[in-house]
Amino acid sequence: MSSALQFFMNGGFPMFVILVFGLVGAVSAARYAWAPGPGRLSYLGALAVVIGLAGATGFATDLMAVCTQVPNHPEWTEGSSLGMVLVEGLGESLSPVVFAGGFLLAHGLLVALGLKRLAL
Repeated sequence: MSSALQFFMNGGFPMFVILVFGLVGAVSAARYAWAPGPGRLSYLGALAVVIGLAGATGFATDLMAVCTQVPNHPEWTEGSSLGMVLVEGLGESLSPVVFAGGFLLAHGLLVALGLKRLAL
C-alpha cells in the first residue's frame, strides 16, 4: 500500500471531512488568486477556520479512538508494548492535523497571491 494511502487511512473518517472542505477552500482560494475581489476575503477566512477546526476535531476524534480502544485489548498492554501502542496511536491521530495544515498552507498562499494581484 502506498504511503499516501496509508497516511489517509491512519486519520480515519475525519480525513474525508478535511478533504471536502480543503478542496472547497483550495478551489475558492484559487478563484480568488485568479480574480481577486475584496468581498470574498471573509468567506475565504471562514473556510480557513473550518479547515483548521476540522483538523483539530479529527485529531481529537482519533485520539479518543485510541484511548477507548487500548483498554479493550489487554494483549496490547502486556509487557512493554503499551508505550509503543500509544505512540503509534498518537502518530496516527496527528494525520488530520498534518492534512489540514497542508490545505491551509495552499489556501494561505493562494489568498496571498490574490491580495498581491489586488494591490497591483
